[in-house]
Amino acid sequence: MVLPDFLAEDGKSVIIAIDHTLYSWPCPGLEDRGRIIDKVAAAGADGIIASYGTIRDFRGRFLHAAPILKLDITTLTMGTNYALTEYVMAYTIEDARRLDVRTVLTYIQLGAPFELEALRQAAMLAARCDKEGMSYLCEIMPVESKTYPDPAAPEAIIAACRTGAELGGHAIKTTMPVPSTAIAEAVKACGVPVILAGGAFAKDRQQLMKDVATAIGQGAAGVAFGRNAWGAPDPGAVVSGLREIIHPRAGKR
Repeated sequence: MVLPDFLAEDGKSVIIAIDHTLYSWPCPGLEDRGRIIDKVAAAGADGIIASYGTIRDFRGRFLHAAPILKLDITTLTMGTNYALTEYVMAYTIEDARRLDVRTVLTYIQLGAPFELEALRQAAMLAARCDKEGMSYLCEIMPVESKTYPDPAAPEAIIAACRTGAELGGHAIKTTMPVPSTAIAEAVKACGVPVILAGGAFAKDRQQLMKDVATAIGQGAAGVAFGRNAWGAPDPGAVVSGLREIIHPRAGKR
């Protein structure tokens, strides 16, 4: 199996997701793509999730951060009241290779009306990545629905992680369970690295970092922060703080 290039030597990762403006506007803090890439890359981000256009336009500024190309798209939302919309494949493995990208990502919403097609696309992509020597970060999250009345419940997150692994994901990105200690069972059931999303902007930053530390202690491989990084006053400081938790022996950059 291909080892994802966003994992550091210790098998852990600090990922920053800046793909939000592909499907949402405005995103305060993401107005200047180059500036945010410069800040988080210099601070030591291991990976950056981004759109095709952003990676193409700013590939040389990622430094040591592995670019992770989002292959699917959805309709644009104005504001943060996201509707439940379908994500469809728009880019290919060939597009990723042309951008010198070794990891790709798609999004699966468990419990959505279009779940089956997203699962099918993910399965085909995982097999193609194996064939081409690339890695697939499977973003798979329960959404509030009849099947998942509480999308952060431990059993929902365990199901998501196991499904992503069964599909062939080389790593899983999913929701932080409540409580965060429950990630241990998901990691055990999964067998591949589990990356936790940062979620909505956290007013209690101290508690957010405590939850990250707890999850890492329970076996999570890292985090993928979006608005909790680029929406903060100092995104570089957020990356540095995450590195202290996730890569405690690596020191500061």
